Amino acid sequence: MNVDRAKVSDATAMHQLINHFADKGEMLPRALSEIYENIRDY
Repeated sequence: MNVDRAKVSDATAMHQLINHFADKGEMLPRALSEIYENIRDY
């Protein structure tokens, strides 16, 4: 399995995915700005 590092262009999709599960109560929500600030960690 090959996993690529996240890119800045992935931030919007990541935001939608994270907040989809946050709406269901399965994880904490993240602001888009927070994802941009921490994109290097993904």
